[in-house]
Amino acid sequence: MKTLHFFLLSLLMTLSFPVQAELMRGMYSYMADAGLFMDCHREQRFPVATEADNAALERAYLKHRYLPGKSLLVEVEGHFEPRHKMEGEGMQENLIVDRFVNIHEQETCAGKVPPSPLKNTYWKLVELEGQHLSDNPLWLEGQQLGGSRERELHFIIKADSKSLTGFGGCNYFSGPVIADDMNISLGPFQSTRKACPNLKIEQSYMDIIRKAEQYKIKGESLELFSQGQSIAKFIAIYF
Repeated sequence: MKTLHFFLLSLLMTLSFPVQAELMRGMYSYMADAGLFMDCHREQRFPVATEADNAALERAYLKHRYLPGKSLLVEVEGHFEPRHKMEGEGMQENLIVDRFVNIHEQETCAGKVPPSPLKNTYWKLVELEGQHLSDNPLWLEGQQLGGSRERELHFIIKADSKSLTGFGGCNYFSGPVIADDMNISLGPFQSTRKACPNLKIEQSYMDIIRKAEQYKIKGESLELFSQGQSIAKFIAIYF
């Protein structure tokens, strides 16, 4: 009875007064074909209706997120309306995205994410030469041949900032590091000699990061550059 009353009241208000979209900032995530939005001023999560400008919000999120389900700060012009629940009976207030405005990778409702330190940070590889790892043909080939995803491609620069250790998909590797201001040099590397389906992506990964000449840290992301071009991106993982 309460659900019916809520629906009729909302319908009456919608018919009686034109809906005014307002600018909103909040943390948005998208997973399993469902979007969730938590307004920075309201400690409550709302489903995002798959209508209006929702598709633009989804595209921007999928382009910028590096971990499935990771929340990113977004700005949208929108309003709330009741919609049928995805599961169960009754109605539920949904965010209607009238217009997608912007997305901020390295910010939260509390402000900018402070930069992670270069050393003693677990840097997980997410992109090689402008291509997300999950779309890399060598990575996909390794997975089709039975490669494991249990251990992530990563490296950690030790506290002395003079050496690193990492994992390339099959083997663990180590090597020297020279890092000064925004300049960096990695390798040459020594590695174990295990054979596995991910060997091709491992070789590509190690060959590419050896070319690094500069680096930039923004929030929880690390980007390596060679001759001014981005060659690899990583995100900081905290256990």
